[in-house]
Amino acid sequence: MNAVTAAVGAIVTVVYFFQPWRSCDYEDTSAGCAMLPADANVMLIAILVTLSAASVLVILLLAKEKAHSR
Repeated sequence: MNAVTAAVGAIVTVVYFFQPWRSCDYEDTSAGCAMLPADANVMLIAILVTLSAASVLVILLLAKEKAHSR
């Protein structure tokens, strides 16, 4: 479950970084347009979820490996 959460968080982060739905007059690509504050909040939450889920996954894997070595 942690791996899925980390993967979904990473996908959301990348999608919000490139913003394929955004268009603006001053830039040719959508990635060059300014990010709205709400989009920045979603991206920040996705980054935090990704980092925390990946950290928990690593800790769980290390604990499982340590338990098997005993």
